[in-house]
Amino acid sequence: MKRTIILDLDETLVHATTHLPGVKHDFMVMVKMEREIMPIFVVKRPGVTEFLERLGENYKVVVFTAGLEEYASQVLDKLDKNGVISQRLYRDSCTEVNGKYVKDLSLVVGKDLRSALIVNDNPSSYSLQPENGVPIKAFVDDLKDQELLNLVEFLESCYAYEDMRDAVTDLLAN
Repeated sequence: MKRTIILDLDETLVHATTHLPGVKHDFMVMVKMEREIMPIFVVKRPGVTEFLERLGENYKVVVFTAGLEEYASQVLDKLDKNGVISQRLYRDSCTEVNGKYVKDLSLVVGKDLRSALIVNDNPSSYSLQPENGVPIKAFVDDLKDQELLNLVEFLESCYAYEDMRDAVTDLLAN
């Protein structure tokens, strides 16, 4: 059975804003917000395409976002041209805890949490299963950012662990 990598969208894979960003944006989506259509400018994190392709070779790749489906599905359609992402979960799948959107990984993998990790810039979003969380620096518009390319090697090495959470423990200990 393939193991699962669950990815956050905003500030992990892309940065999206309603204002023109300070750097060249990669694409734009139009989202209806309160009866008005808003342009959302999207900057892809450097290396995101290669990151998804490499993960897709060995893992089931899932995106779990606190973003609204109308927005996030359009972004993912443009981001995932090769269909690497096999499952998408949006804000309506999040659990609200103290006013924050929290992602329950058991919605993706059931009870066996040994075979799944979540990559997210916001640790409170995986607070239900913190031992499955792989923290990543938030991406805004640093086009020299190398986080995904550094992370893909770590994630590929996690396959050697029977329980992928042990890989995270080792990573955070170093």
